Amino acid sequence: MTRHADLIVLGGGPAGAVSAWLAAREGLDVLLVDPDRQRPRIEGLSPRLHRWLAQQGLLRGFAHIHGPLRRQVDWAGISDSNAEHVVLRGALDAHLRQAAVAAGAVPVVASGRPEAGGAVLSDGRRLHAPLVIDARGRNAQATAGRAPATVALSGWVRAALPPGIRLTAFARGWLWRVALPDGRVWAQAMLDAAGEGDPQARLLAALVEAEPALCAAPAGPVLAREAAPRLPAPVADLALLRVGDAFAAMDPLSGHGQFWAVSSALAVAAVRRTLAARPGSGPLCRRFLIRRAWESSLHQMRVGRDFLRAETRFRDAPFWSARRDFPDDHPLIAPTAPRIEPAILVEDGLLAERELLCTPRSPGGIGWFGAIPAPEVWRLWQRGGEAALQARWGGAAPALARRLLSEIAPWPASAA
Repeated sequence: MTRHADLIVLGGGPAGAVSAWLAAREGLDVLLVDPDRQRPRIEGLSPRLHRWLAQQGLLRGFAHIHGPLRRQVDWAGISDSNAEHVVLRGALDAHLRQAAVAAGAVPVVASGRPEAGGAVLSDGRRLHAPLVIDARGRNAQATAGRAPATVALSGWVRAALPPGIRLTAFARGWLWRVALPDGRVWAQAMLDAAGEGDPQARLLAALVEAEPALCAAPAGPVLAREAAPRLPAPVADLALLRVGDAFAAMDPLSGHGQFWAVSSALAVAAVRRTLAARPGSGPLCRRFLIRRAWESSLHQMRVGRDFLRAETRFRDAPFWSARRDFPDDHPLIAPTAPRIEPAILVEDGLLAERELLCTPRSPGGIGWFGAIPAPEVWRLWQRGGEAALQARWGGAAPALARRLLSEIAPWPASAA
């Protein structure tokens, strides 16, 4: 059997389902290939992603979200933190796939892999399309580098706890535990991939070490997943675009995984549109994808590295000492003077080269202060301060000056 389409999406997690949803809404003939094998697990949902999904209507009718739940932290002397939503990940994936199908994507219940001109399914069927989006997760990833091998062991546990979340550091790793309002408890331990015992025994040992008073034991199968952060590989073939963990895998400590999955789907959608609308835009698209992935990966990995370094109780334990220098020793926020740099932005759904104002507070760059180009504000400020802004923008000048001054003020030394 042969099937032709405009776009094939391999993988139906958040990155793949949102990619298919976006393309189908734009009228493309989309095949969404996913084996529909749910492996239930609980995951945190960042506020930014929760807000975006809700604004797009993608959480409408979704019942498997809980929170915000209070989160307590036992890490580096921190005893309390904020709150977060959690979702049943398999149910969220299925819900987003249903949204893509409702938008017009055609579901193909199978596993598959990319090949020249399309994809081949596990049963031998071939699908043909000029563009394939690979959203199969870490197993599909071609990477330029990764952290020490790490495993996430997770499962339901038997325990009677009030609703809430707890993050606990211990000598052999760290534990993220969620007590849901319905009485179920989910635990996930991040450990070195090498270790004695089967997954169930290792998760139980982590629970005992992290929360001795919990007296919990795994209740059912334990899910084992490779969980080391990974840097992206170069973008070679623009007929095959990777999204989410198939492109770069975020540090679990950053809480950025699902947000990265969806934001990379949005970025690849802009690349897809640009390639179709502007012949010859391939080099621009490559530069955009790899720069965005590298910058996002390095930033989130440095967040995780600094979080690991802050926990000094276990700094000499093998798990901690092996990870505190990855990906590098560069500061999360490097001291920098304000400057104007060229960048590639998404503008009206397509990629465009524009100038950005890079500042100590926003090293990644700012395009606009409201509707006013930030680089133009900086150039005028250098020429004549607030008076120059007043001559150009009148009553908006004081607000522009305040915004600019807040951006160019150096970070305190402790923040870097």
